[in-house]
Amino acid sequence: MTDIMRALRDEHANIVRLLDALERQLDLFDRAGRPDYDIIRGIADYFLSFPDLYHHPKEDLLFRKLQMRDPEAAQRFGDLQAEHEQLAARTREFAAAVRDVLDEAEVPREAFDRWTRDFIDFQRQHLKKEEQVFFPATEKALTKDDWAELAARMTDRDDPLFGAEIGKRYEVLRYNILSWEREAGQR
Repeated sequence: MTDIMRALRDEHANIVRLLDALERQLDLFDRAGRPDYDIIRGIADYFLSFPDLYHHPKEDLLFRKLQMRDPEAAQRFGDLQAEHEQLAARTREFAAAVRDVLDEAEVPREAFDRWTRDFIDFQRQHLKKEEQVFFPATEKALTKDDWAELAARMTDRDDPLFGAEIGKRYEVLRYNILSWEREAGQR
């Protein structure tokens, strides 16, 4: 496995960790409890920044290379850029719902729950499709020269939540995720 694929898979695993944390908060909300809105806001903020600005552009570069090397495999996957645009739209919708709740707008519980669950489900489906179809096809089709070229073209930005240096706005979120994982014996 190349360093690029390892990094992308690590980023996917971290996204799953966030989706798990969001589901944990939504479960509290569904039981008429009070979720930690700072955590939910941090998750929305993260999805608005890191995946759309740094993760998806790397995948888009890989996909363009896959289209050159194995057009049939790329076609079997579908339109990655359109999926990323759809993810971005759903992220903005989810973030707007979070802002509305935090601004104490009249947001029915069912609507917030539906927006959030749709966001989580779409994210999980997208990750699964990439892991099962796109990544294996890319690993099979690309050459060593392709990987070297891609590595030179990709910007390497440290993840502000899961990287070596945690951004100030993500400290509480990171602490809570790590605590939940320790409780569950996951990491």
